[in-house]
Amino acid sequence: MRTMMLTLLAAASLAACKWTEFDDLQNQTWVTSVQKPDVKSTDYGVAIQRGGDGRLAVIGAGQATYSELVFDAKGGSSLAATTRDLGSQYGITNLGPQPILLADPSTDDIALIVDFGGSSITVLTGAQGALTPRPLSISPSTVDAATYMQPPNRTDVGHVGEVQPVQPLVASGDVVLGTFYANPPSPQPKCKLVDSAAAATAIQARALGAIRNGAFDDVLAWGADGKLYRYPGSVFNGCATMQAPTTSVDTGFMPGHGSQILAIDATHVLLQGHHDADDASLLQVYDVGAAPPVAVGSSVAMLSKLRTAAILDVNGVKYAVAGLPTQSVHGTIAGGVQIFKITATGVDDLSATPLSDAQPETNQSFGRAVAVMPFNGKQVIAVAANNEIFVYFRVQLADGTTLYDETRQGR
Repeated sequence: MRTMMLTLLAAASLAACKWTEFDDLQNQTWVTSVQKPDVKSTDYGVAIQRGGDGRLAVIGAGQATYSELVFDAKGGSSLAATTRDLGSQYGITNLGPQPILLADPSTDDIALIVDFGGSSITVLTGAQGALTPRPLSISPSTVDAATYMQPPNRTDVGHVGEVQPVQPLVASGDVVLGTFYANPPSPQPKCKLVDSAAAATAIQARALGAIRNGAFDDVLAWGADGKLYRYPGSVFNGCATMQAPTTSVDTGFMPGHGSQILAIDATHVLLQGHHDADDASLLQVYDVGAAPPVAVGSSVAMLSKLRTAAILDVNGVKYAVAGLPTQSVHGTIAGGVQIFKITATGVDDLSATPLSDAQPETNQSFGRAVAVMPFNGKQVIAVAANNEIFVYFRVQLADGTTLYDETRQGR
């Protein structure tokens, strides 16, 4: 394990926590490093998401678990009493290498989407550990992509005008299925997304996203063919067998599993794409308010190890936080994180800010999952490594200026 640069503080309420005042990472970034707490998972931190102010949802694999780290105003950490052994409580033991963990953009709701025993998909949703399983009958049962969306009101007989809450939408094979029906009709409505009304070729979505269109959301789908499609949200409320997009564009990049569509604002998204079989990747802004969508600026080509991303908001300025878990750091394959400013001309690769362990360890997988967590009224960066979570309470840019200053209170 790494050697602390300064005196260790008390371990607060987690015996496995390590605290550093002026941390042991590069660029003098203030950070806490929380080692795997007392949970049954053998691989802690395969996915992380914000679960509310100062709360971080963490997924463990090997023995599948859901737990939450809670950070107090001073940065002290404790393990919430909401840890779930997903196997014993829900019968969920099959978590892939990149479990899909989503955070509702408008609430503290969390959704974990998993292959449930090879015969269906289960969506676990809830706020602050109050998880509710929602089985989805869908074949094939491979989880390919998911997003939260605001669906339109119900239109089926007996439920016309019924308001639906924001809920996950799941893609599996050539089928997209929503969970927003509280009392779903039988059979459960599902959509087959195709590239056009004329060709009717299934798109095989590898990433899903949502963008507001009036009171409801339209759905963005990034297909295995490399095209980015936009579908009207109305089709996901009892849709017919096949649905064609309102518009599409060829991105020139065929995304693999774990690729993402991240909303930047009302009309722009960030595409994080990578291949399943090699290190090719893409980080690109698209204007999806245009028809067809338009690429904004050039893609960031240097991210040959990119696997995940999140959007950070600092006083209205947006940044892309990119995780590269197999990146070489000082000659060691330990992983790292890059931070890029998002401007009107796209991703600014000149503003890249590296985060990594100052004492990198082989196969540390630093950056295998990243998240942006609200904390004391601001947003902070969280990074997962092998059985360890880093939360950055202050970040300094590569040029020496401050991205965001100390967010802890009473320090």
